[in-house]
Amino acid sequence: MNALEVCLYELASLLERVGGWSSLALLVVLAALTVILPLRFGAGLLNPLLLLVFTAIAPLLAGNFTARAFAAEKARAHILNDGDPALAVATGKVLAAALWGLVAWAVLFSVPLIALNAASRRLILPSACLLIALALFAFASAWLASALGSMFAADAANPSQAQTFVRGVILLPLVLLAISYSLVPFDLRLALARLLDSARLPVALLVASLALSIGGIPALRQTASKIEELRHPLSILE
Repeated sequence: MNALEVCLYELASLLERVGGWSSLALLVVLAALTVILPLRFGAGLLNPLLLLVFTAIAPLLAGNFTARAFAAEKARAHILNDGDPALAVATGKVLAAALWGLVAWAVLFSVPLIALNAASRRLILPSACLLIALALFAFASAWLASALGSMFAADAANPSQAQTFVRGVILLPLVLLAISYSLVPFDLRLALARLLDSARLPVALLVASLALSIGGIPALRQTASKIEELRHPLSILE
């Protein structure tokens, strides 16, 4: 199979990759709980920085998908025995994970927006350019997180271990970023806020999305190399 066919196969195995109906039900409950966000923030929900933080949902959920796509018993058997090109396998699985992250973000992002508009009784939405840029950034961040996580998940002993590795890859940078931001002087925070205003944010997100997408390519190649090593392990004599 080529990368697109691998991606479609992974999406067809969605229930297995996300942990079954219980995990999907949990996602529905989480989406329902997001209706409280408009009550807390009101129109401030559309604050550019808050919208940017919300995109962290995509890489987090994509990471869980990635862990099972590489380390689940059935998935690992397909990787080792089907003979598909290693790079196509890595690319297809990571692409499917990124698409799942994007869809999950879109659902969890749409619910509070709908609640906000229902409560205000008038249409309050970010600009179309900003929505498109946010979607591209959510996909690109999920793509990079999944690509980096795949390097660890490819040779993990089981899905639980793979999830631990992948979550570490995703959460550690987010925690470090939050800590770094808290240490930034107030004047620099104001400058950052001006940079992230509604007019400039779409351009910044598009540039960042391109950089994140390109950044995932070396990780995919590394994952493909690991898949080849798993398929053709070197003996001690060699």
